[in-house]
Amino acid sequence: MKFSILVISLCLVTYVTIDSSVAQSQENTSYNATITRDIWGVPHIHGDRDRDAAFGLAYAHAEDDIKNIAENMVLYRAEMGLKNGRRGATSDYLIKALKIRELIEANYTSVLSSEVREVIEAYTAGLNYWYSENKNNEFKSIFPISKYDVISGFVIQNLFFSGVVSEIERLQENQFKPNTDGNETSNLYQAKNKILGSNAFALNYNKTDDGSTRLVINSHQPLDGPVAWYEAHISSNEGWNMMGGLFPGSPFVFVGFNENLGWGLTVNKPDLTDVYALEINPKNENQYLLDDKWVNFEIETIKLPVKIFGPLKWTFKRIIKRSEHGPVIENDQGSFAIRFAGMSDIKQVEQWYRLNKSVDLESWLSAMEIQSIVSFNAVYADKNQNILFLHNAAIPVRKEFIDWTLPVDGTKSSLIWDKKVPLRQLPLIINPNSGWLNSTNQDPFKVTSKNDNLKRSDYSSTLGLQTRMTNRAYRALELFDSDKRISIDDLMKIKFDNQYSKDSRAFHYIKPLFNHPFDDLKLQEAQMLLKAWDLTTDHDNRSAALGVCSLSPEWLAEQEGKIPPDVIEVFTRCVKEISSKYNRIDPLWSEVNFLTRGSKSLSVQGGPDTLRAIYGETQKNGTLKAVAGDGLVVFVEWSKNGTLKSQSIHQYGSATQDIMSDHYDDQIEIFAEERLKETYFHTEALELHTEKKYSVPHKK
Repeated sequence: MKFSILVISLCLVTYVTIDSSVAQSQENTSYNATITRDIWGVPHIHGDRDRDAAFGLAYAHAEDDIKNIAENMVLYRAEMGLKNGRRGATSDYLIKALKIRELIEANYTSVLSSEVREVIEAYTAGLNYWYSENKNNEFKSIFPISKYDVISGFVIQNLFFSGVVSEIERLQENQFKPNTDGNETSNLYQAKNKILGSNAFALNYNKTDDGSTRLVINSHQPLDGPVAWYEAHISSNEGWNMMGGLFPGSPFVFVGFNENLGWGLTVNKPDLTDVYALEINPKNENQYLLDDKWVNFEIETIKLPVKIFGPLKWTFKRIIKRSEHGPVIENDQGSFAIRFAGMSDIKQVEQWYRLNKSVDLESWLSAMEIQSIVSFNAVYADKNQNILFLHNAAIPVRKEFIDWTLPVDGTKSSLIWDKKVPLRQLPLIINPNSGWLNSTNQDPFKVTSKNDNLKRSDYSSTLGLQTRMTNRAYRALELFDSDKRISIDDLMKIKFDNQYSKDSRAFHYIKPLFNHPFDDLKLQEAQMLLKAWDLTTDHDNRSAALGVCSLSPEWLAEQEGKIPPDVIEVFTRCVKEISSKYNRIDPLWSEVNFLTRGSKSLSVQGGPDTLRAIYGETQKNGTLKAVAGDGLVVFVEWSKNGTLKSQSIHQYGSATQDIMSDHYDDQIEIFAEERLKETYFHTEALELHTEKKYSVPHKK
């Protein structure tokens, strides 16, 4: 929910110190893992036990990506205020207001299974073991890392991906005011660290040309940084055998596959947050009315260190109030409590573990029924020819006939929800007759053929299910929704489709330009160029630069909850800037759009919100540098007899930080050429394509 009433108070920031005594030294525990690096440097980690595999994964990931692991630990410890000043305020405040660290410490043993605790502790030991061998690294200040740091990551990332934190940041910056200032639109994409979208497709025998079942996993993220994809394969003799993408500081695969099944995730935006208007006792500001009784707030005074300038910091003291509803925000308009689905839940780590260990549809659904992962659409496929779409969300069970989009009455405890809508009452499609499913951050009632889609009218409005449609959604429906059987080559073409749909918001945004009466001859020439655009972003397209420049402000405004700027002004400015940078208004798209890594810079097809998702930032010379979008792409296929084939590609390479490594940029050419590499998931294939194999023992 979006409320300007929350703006003022969320400028607070908090800070949590980590007692090194809680770090897991693991001196009395032994682990032994084998790390096999394939010819692309991708780690395949094996251990006798799950905990051994987790230990090895941590060690391998630290070898490749300690910088981003360290950055995440700063966030998880609520130290962003010290790192980024006031920009770190929102996340730190929320972590403290929700008492995340205290919640984890109090419930660690009672809520999490012994199996999960063993894996978490082993993963923590692996990170600290790497540090013991690399004590002179520049990130040594984050060590030792504790098990609570790792679990905090799951709880906190849950908040970010559900949209709560980004929404608060927008509120804090007062960005819900209509934006009519188009002065910033020339810098096409300002969203490097925002959730930009994702794709996932599943097809079974009813749609494929050879009766196979196919899954495409394509979750979009920043191409670098603390939430950039890392590819790994984790296996054990206890049945853990997952390959796919994970984030720095995570012991579990988030999107990927095993020998039996796989899944991809896309961001959804259900309504998971409610605001309550509180009535304060006029005689005691520390009391609020609940069920006709004055109730005391829970009050805590905290210290708030914030970086001011350079090494300088200032420590503030602030009071945090909490009610039965949740943390309290006070501003000129009153006092308001915030309640968020999952705010007291630490079982995300349990759910990810169970998903990683699932072996069939029922065990996977059983893991999803934990409902501690509060959002994400899921697209699933398995060797038994099952495909599935789930609009997963930990949606509160709300009372009907109340407008939950506005602050609700905080004086009635009956409105304080504490239950979730059961998973199987959410939009869920299993094995549609069409034989295909897609998820592209769209309306959950438009994911397959019209006859197989669910009906919105069958679901309560209190669920707050989204209605937005992306360009990618329109294009996927256009490309899948026919009687044609889809081959693997067809599926590749769909995944890398780079066209805008005439049904998309972007096209409707620029359409008024086609018949606008421009007086300027150059603008008239540009107008003809735009009208001739086939809406693709191919290398040799001479209209794409002008087209993408003109439509991008609409996409960005929609992401940020703003009103798009005037399209005539945008178009005029685009013509001026493109002409200035390229000495013509029609440069080839291959002269504009680039993937850059180290000394390599390669032109790429695609653009914002195309299925070939490339989100760039404008450089001084006018070119675009890809910073987000397509990263890890995985194709998984089970033949009619259940035989598994898998391919993948990473935008750069497995060595995400080591510029001296051959694997720092060895996948960039294949990525730019829209090709895939083998995953070497099977042991036999891996043995034939091994670059390096070593053991990481941790002895008592």
